[in-house]
Amino acid sequence: MIERDSLYKIFLEEAKELVSSLENDLLELEKNVNDRQLIDQIFRSVHTLKGSSGMVEYSLLTTFSHEMENVLSRIRSGELKATGSLISLFLSSTDLLRQLVECEPSEAESLLGAEVRSGLDNIRKFKGIQKEPVDAEIKQTSSGQENFSEKYIQINMKFKPDIFASGTDPLMLLKELSSMGEFVKVRCNPEAIPVMNSFRYEVLYLSWEIILKTDQPASTVENVFIFVRENNTIVFEDVSRRFVEGVDLRYADKKIGEILEEEGYVSGSDLQKVVDSQKRMGEILVENSSIDTNIVNKVLSNQQKSRDILTSQTIRVDTNKLDRLVNLVGELVIGIAGINQLIVEKYHKNRELNDAAEHLDRISRSIQEQVMKTRMVPIEGTFSHFQRIVRDTSRELNKRINLFLVGSETELDKTLIEQIDAPLKHLVRNSIDHGIGSPEERIAVGKPSEGSIWLRAYQQEGKIMIEVEDDGKGLDKKAILKKAQEKGLYKGGGELSEKEIFNFIFIPGFSTAKQVTEISGRGVGLDVVRKNIENLRGSIELFSEKGKGTLFRIKLPLTLAIIEGMQVSVGIETITVPLFSIIEAVRPESNSVKTIEGKGELIEFRGGYVPLIRLYEIFGFKTEITDPVNGLILILDGHNRKIAMMVDDVIGQQQVVIKSLEKNYRQVPGISGATVLGDGRISLILDVYSLEKLAFGQPENI
Repeated sequence: MIERDSLYKIFLEEAKELVSSLENDLLELEKNVNDRQLIDQIFRSVHTLKGSSGMVEYSLLTTFSHEMENVLSRIRSGELKATGSLISLFLSSTDLLRQLVECEPSEAESLLGAEVRSGLDNIRKFKGIQKEPVDAEIKQTSSGQENFSEKYIQINMKFKPDIFASGTDPLMLLKELSSMGEFVKVRCNPEAIPVMNSFRYEVLYLSWEIILKTDQPASTVENVFIFVRENNTIVFEDVSRRFVEGVDLRYADKKIGEILEEEGYVSGSDLQKVVDSQKRMGEILVENSSIDTNIVNKVLSNQQKSRDILTSQTIRVDTNKLDRLVNLVGELVIGIAGINQLIVEKYHKNRELNDAAEHLDRISRSIQEQVMKTRMVPIEGTFSHFQRIVRDTSRELNKRINLFLVGSETELDKTLIEQIDAPLKHLVRNSIDHGIGSPEERIAVGKPSEGSIWLRAYQQEGKIMIEVEDDGKGLDKKAILKKAQEKGLYKGGGELSEKEIFNFIFIPGFSTAKQVTEISGRGVGLDVVRKNIENLRGSIELFSEKGKGTLFRIKLPLTLAIIEGMQVSVGIETITVPLFSIIEAVRPESNSVKTIEGKGELIEFRGGYVPLIRLYEIFGFKTEITDPVNGLILILDGHNRKIAMMVDDVIGQQQVVIKSLEKNYRQVPGISGATVLGDGRISLILDVYSLEKLAFGQPENI
């Protein structure tokens, strides 16, 4: 028996997925209101939510989803059209479902009771069910639809023995039926139950025959079994003609024993002792020498294997367990680094030991890759809910905007998925509010009345790239420069590149919006967006052309736990530089470093000049190498530009486990964390974007 807490946890995970799926399907339905398959899919989501909430006794959620199901049933039958206003009602109802799912059942009534009752009132306006006088027969309306008069429906239920493996509990189906009316008859057939030593707890041996007295449509009753009808034997029959005043007229010609047996009060064995001699088909065939016992056992074994294969091959894993597994893999990486260090120092001549260490290193990398894959999830879930954001925000602003999702299957670390949502939301809202004009404005400049926003995700050069692009007004560089001068951020006197101009909009409080709205234009947001992305060791760059549109490109690492690092020396210190931040390593030539007033030191690189950082000066490290010609220059990918960093030399490349400095010591500017080297020493891991700020100040002020 599953403990209630575990059952509720499973319910929460599934319910969140159902609500998210429901919202996406409703948005798709708005584009094609006659999509029958989509309507059925929406109905199944609500029906499943109702059933699963009933299993955990979440009555408020069960009631609300049940009323939604009633209206959806009318849409399926063709009585109602899926109009825009009805879909809007369902979307607002989905928001309430999401709140209910995230709320503790014990607190739901006090926190959301009033909203639920208001929502129910709105839903019931579309329910359209009027009770008719009781009639013995089901009548048909002029439109061919059945009236909802009182009727008697007989339901025979015989499920597959392994139905529990699919997560279905027949008793919950019975409970749902009981909420629709009155059970006139419930007969459970226990004859298939074997003797105790053959009994298996995971097998269902029972079947049922039920007569339900109800005023609900037959289609509503049948929908209770929507997920089990395909693979099980569920037979419905309207038996209203047999009943008068609740009494079955057939009993007049039956003997008392037959009635007692049919009602389930006595078993067939009590009336016919011969039943005791009946055996299973296989046993009878064996006894009659029709087949060998081994063949029967082999067939039964193959049958069970087939059932096991057909059951779900995926399992849900607690994220805390995955996090602990990642930490253990991290310790394994550190341990193997220690072994490699020891071999280099003392046993480098031992070929067998070197081969064994290399083999262990390969296994470690494979384990690390597989564990990391378990934390990788598609960005589809994050992308899909932006359909709703674009729909609601564009309607609020009286704009018509289409959202296109590209690369939704791209996978990235679960931690990144959780933290990238807020920055993306702001960028999308910014595109809707500032980027895309009204239909009238777009038509006036020769554009379609409907604007477009693209959300893209893809992998490139070991990074995750996420783009938000619109076909709106684009950025006005002159307006940005003028605003920068007004705020004292730009003194003039020097020509700025396009990237440097666009970087002004990332400064806190900077906005060129002429009108403040609730959506954006308060000068709060893009600076926070960049800060949040940098906290994920990522970067954001901006491309825009006036009159054509704007593109924000976010670069993120694949994972936040273990990275490939290049270890470099600065004096006696060993520093780790993330490999994805390194563009190139070069040995500078004499006179390649120039000092320019107001710009600091620059180093010549491929026909241009790149600002130079002397790492030993930034962190106060002691080193004898102060001339760049005697050291090594790493060309790094900085804020929308390249930067050069001087170090003593490169030690080598190695996988490193990132440990938080903030948790164990304190936050250090320019440092994203630390790792443990093979010899037990600590190596600081550089944060390139933070280091750039530390060396030059805010990049937009350069």
